[in-house]
Amino acid sequence: MLHHDILGVVERQVRTWSAGDAEVYAAATGGYSPAFAIPLLQHGGPQLGLTGADMTQVLHAEQSLWLHGKLPEHGSTVVTKTVTDIYDKGSGALVVSTWESEYATTRSSCFIKGEGGFGGERGETREFTVPGKRHEISFFQTTEDQALRYRETGDTNPMHHDPEFARRAGFAKPILHGLCTLGITVGGLDFTELHARFTAPVTPGDELRIERWPTGEFRTFAGDQQVLVGSVRFSEVDGR
Repeated sequence: MLHHDILGVVERQVRTWSAGDAEVYAAATGGYSPAFAIPLLQHGGPQLGLTGADMTQVLHAEQSLWLHGKLPEHGSTVVTKTVTDIYDKGSGALVVSTWESEYATTRSSCFIKGEGGFGGERGETREFTVPGKRHEISFFQTTEDQALRYRETGDTNPMHHDPEFARRAGFAKPILHGLCTLGITVGGLDFTELHARFTAPVTPGDELRIERWPTGEFRTFAGDQQVLVGSVRFSEVDGR
C-alpha cells in the first residue's frame, strides 16, 4: 500500500553529468533534445521514491519540464525533489513529484492503480488539444533493444526489461519507457517548456508516427493507437 506520509517529503542530491551522458541519451532516443534534462534531474524513472507502492501497478501519466537556462555540456547541480501532491482519482491515486535545480524544473505524475478512494482531492486535469491545420508527420522505427538502451540513462524500472515483472503488471512483454517515447517525439526541437501525457504503452519494435505542429503541439501513435500527446513552448532562438 502507498504510504501517504510521503506527501511533502523533500530529498536533495548532487547531480553531475558529462557530455557522454548526453550522448547516451541521444543514442537511446534518436537524437539530442532539451528533454535530456528530465532523466538528468530525476536520475532514473519518475517512479523512484513511491514508498510502499506496488510497482507493478504504477503507470507514468504526465511529465512537464521548464528550462531556466541553457544546460551546460557538463557540470554539477543540487537537485531538490519534493512530493507535491497526492490526488484521489477513484480507481487509483495520482502522485505528483517535482525535481528542481538552477538549470531546470521537471514534474512527473504517476498513477497507482487500486490506491484511490481515500477521500482526497481529485485535482485538476490538464487539457491537451491539437490544431486542425496542417502539420508535419515523421516516422521512427523503435528497435527490440530500445528500452535497454534507454535504461542506460538511469531508469532501471523492471517494467522495461523484466518479462515476468511486465506480465505481473498486465503486459505481454516489457514496454518502452514513456520518457523514451517523449524524447523521440521532441527530438531536434529547441524549447523552453514542455508538457506531455502518456496515453498508451509502446512496445519495443513498434513503429511510431509522430505528428508535430509549428505552434508546438505534438502527438505520437503506435499503429492506430495514440500513445502520447503534448506541447512545447519554443525558445526565442528557435524563432517560432
